[in-house]
Amino acid sequence: MIRSALGGTAAALVLTLGTELVLSAAAAAPAKTRPDPLAGVPMHPEWGTVTGASGVLKRGCHSYTFSYTVTPPEGIWALEVFVTGPGFKHVAAGAFLDGYDPASGTGSYKLCQPTVRYGRFQIEAKISVDDGAGNIVEGRTATDSYRLHRRHH
Repeated sequence: MIRSALGGTAAALVLTLGTELVLSAAAAAPAKTRPDPLAGVPMHPEWGTVTGASGVLKRGCHSYTFSYTVTPPEGIWALEVFVTGPGFKHVAAGAFLDGYDPASGTGSYKLCQPTVRYGRFQIEAKISVDDGAGNIVEGRTATDSYRLHRRHH
């Protein structure tokens, strides 16, 4: 039911990624080669938040955390999270689903320092809600900006 109601994309992401967002070659492709998944989605900051954590971009591959809260209208919800790095480069994406994940908590994504540079990152999300009758509404959260710095010696 969730898979058909929400189009399968978010469900497939959760089933394959769990709660850790993964950097892949496709996710690291320049934004101009892929459509913006948030284009045309109306702002609904009252439906939830995603917040990144500033810190140090470590050598090698490491996980970085973020927090999220979902407060959508009544129905079955899906939260799709998008992380953008310096130069507006998509670096990670993933999803959380009503019935599988709590309405608030933490998630993580993995970055590898050789493929991502230091600087300003943004995290934002799209929330899709099925009212149970097959009517799906979408809204996007406010964008949160944070910095991953070079390690100081």
